[in-house]
Amino acid sequence: LGVPGISVHRQFGGLGHNMATRAKVAEVIAYSDPTTAACMNMHWSALDLIGPYAFVVKGMGLLMTEAATRQAMFCGAASIPSGDLDAAKAGVRFRRVDGGWFGGGRVGYATGSAGADYAGAIGTVVDDSGEPVGRKLLVLFPPVDTPGIRIIEDWDAMGLRGTATNTIEINEAFVEDKYAFVRDLDEPQPTVTDFQGERQHMAFGLLNLSGGGMQLGHCRHIVDYMAGYLTERKGGIAVQIKGQESSARGDFGWAQATFGRMAWWVHTAGTLLYQAASHSLHPDTTPESRAHRSLYAAYHIRRMTEEVARESFRLAGAHGIVTARPYERMFRDLMAQSAIIFKTPEMEIQLGRAALGREFDPMPGG
Repeated sequence: LGVPGISVHRQFGGLGHNMATRAKVAEVIAYSDPTTAACMNMHWSALDLIGPYAFVVKGMGLLMTEAATRQAMFCGAASIPSGDLDAAKAGVRFRRVDGGWFGGGRVGYATGSAGADYAGAIGTVVDDSGEPVGRKLLVLFPPVDTPGIRIIEDWDAMGLRGTATNTIEINEAFVEDKYAFVRDLDEPQPTVTDFQGERQHMAFGLLNLSGGGMQLGHCRHIVDYMAGYLTERKGGIAVQIKGQESSARGDFGWAQATFGRMAWWVHTAGTLLYQAASHSLHPDTTPESRAHRSLYAAYHIRRMTEEVARESFRLAGAHGIVTARPYERMFRDLMAQSAIIFKTPEMEIQLGRAALGREFDPMPGG
């Protein structure tokens, strides 16, 4: 089906679909399996990072072609490893050598690492003495079988266990130039155009939209499941009394109100998500406006995830959360998404900054 290359530009052999289509694909996949959707979203996010540079950095163009034509899979890590807590002790550092870069370190949360062909990281550029060179970052995506690169299988979480969100350890590895590029934070983002002269936007405030599709699909599945569960679940205490009929849980007003709130959150979140995605496609949309609308949608989706988790747990009761029923895994996976993807208070701060016309981060607290 070409899903790994769905958003890769046609110039590199991809399908060239826009963010709205990608969000819908993520939603459809997540409805059946949020784990697969999470792995695919990490892959797409990696391609978002290197995609615009593919038009000016030959090696990145070759990687995009790999994703589009060979269905090569990418994972990336930029967080503290799951067994650590101090960011100062994590990260990767590389120095310039003939033909490439040499260095190492440890970074965590590389979702999809078990099936990846390329493992990415964002590292600090250092000199021969190990000191940082200005504010330069090295974005690298070498093959996973590069000597010195090892995937440490340390992912054992309460939810999304199948995502293989492992740690990447790099020990004295040489990464060829074709697998890396430097981003100088003191320099403005370059203006990049494709072969037809169309401007290619950097991934600013858009990574959260396909992630939003993933969360939306998962929550929609929970709502649909609960609709059947509320009809199936009848009675309470296991005592038979003559003349008394057991009522379905869905017959009670409190359950109807709870289910109605869940359905409202899912419906409105979907509306905002695809409005933001459509807004991003307009040629006159500025990067700032695109990021602002994406932040609004991501915040609403985040709140949807929290509310669906809380309300569905209330509806499930003891009989719904046992491992014999599918809701138990649905809930664990949903809570894992709530923990990993963004933080509500930080998003609210950025919403306020954006509304006041100040600089803001469209993807806070990831």
